[in-house]
Amino acid sequence: MNKTATFLATCAAAALLAGCASSGQNPISAPNVANLNANVLQMNVGTANIFGLSTGINVAVTYRQPSGALNPGASATLVNSPTLTVPHALAGAAGTPDGFNATILTGPAPAEIGTTSMTATPQTPNAANVTTFGTDGGAFGLGIEPFNYGGVSGIPDNVTPYAVPLYDALAGAGGDPNQFIPGGGPPAFNIAGNTAATLKGFNAISEGLDVFEIAPATGTYTLSVAIPANTGTVTQSATATISSVAPLGVFAQPAPTVSGAGGATFPVVLPAGVTEAYIQVVDYGPTAFVGPAPGAQATSCVGATATAPLYYTIVVKASGTATLPAGSLCSAAQNTTASGTASDGDAFTVQAIGFDYGAYEASYPTSLGVTAPSLTGAGASHQADVTISTQGVYNQPAGGGVTGGGVLPASVQRISAGTARR
Repeated sequence: MNKTATFLATCAAAALLAGCASSGQNPISAPNVANLNANVLQMNVGTANIFGLSTGINVAVTYRQPSGALNPGASATLVNSPTLTVPHALAGAAGTPDGFNATILTGPAPAEIGTTSMTATPQTPNAANVTTFGTDGGAFGLGIEPFNYGGVSGIPDNVTPYAVPLYDALAGAGGDPNQFIPGGGPPAFNIAGNTAATLKGFNAISEGLDVFEIAPATGTYTLSVAIPANTGTVTQSATATISSVAPLGVFAQPAPTVSGAGGATFPVVLPAGVTEAYIQVVDYGPTAFVGPAPGAQATSCVGATATAPLYYTIVVKASGTATLPAGSLCSAAQNTTASGTASDGDAFTVQAIGFDYGAYEASYPTSLGVTAPSLTGAGASHQADVTISTQGVYNQPAGGGVTGGGVLPASVQRISAGTARR
């Protein structure tokens, strides 16, 4: 742990503009500043069927070091300021700024409403203007995320990715029961080596999923990134087009069947046009236990708690049964044995995300070393379309089995209350 922290700080001191290495996603090491213009920024856009309740836009982005750089395929810079321009004026209620002057979780900045651009706050001392991306939002090796570093530590201000969806009016109004953090975990994602994230307590890998709850429009979308270099600001841009606003079909939430050994199976039916999907499971540990401190949460047999959940991801390529391995979700019996006190089983959530492009193939660590992974959709328009199911909450009572429509442990901090921010 101390060696890793020292390494991060040393790399940050070595160069003002750093790229990513270890996991490919979080800042670790530095490219040559003179080669900034050789970095590769790419973007594709598409529609997003959001929980079957609304249609938004999906913005798929990679910004990576080129072939021949210090870390080819890793994130291009340590800090940058993005601007995303869309074909129609931003509308709706203004978002609420966070501690980084960003409104991205809840809506556009007040000054952006009526314009066509989502902007960022300048990377200058004491900058205080409120924008969509604030000072911590930037384009990185996978996605637009709040990973800009602050200060000399070389560690990002945040390591938890943005929630889905962005510009979520319900989040600003008190909470969206379907909003989630797109974190990748086993068996699909290997979190070993994702050092910068685990140092801050996010036990998953960012999936780089940026879905905005604004109506899609046909036309050209432009992403530009400004990098404050010691030789002056360097700007790079990428464009993409939405030619069809018809979304992918509704993705039915797969209901789990759990085993006594802590595994689970999920019946998955891919909507038409979906070529691959993630089944996302987040384990929050037992709801409560009866013991010396009634109502307090016990740690599950796999270490999951409300404040340190475990993320699991299953990648599926066709309709059928998705399987979570045994030993993932603790049963009541397993938790009782582990804690020595009567306990229920782990509470967990389930959500499905369908893509018509190779999201998993473009992800880290799968695409480490790849400068420009394909973001091209399989449909006729080649858009990067997604469809996302509602989120199910499940409990495992002491009597066995699993119950839907459940509750999470009382100490779970919902995303809208600040889980996604440091």
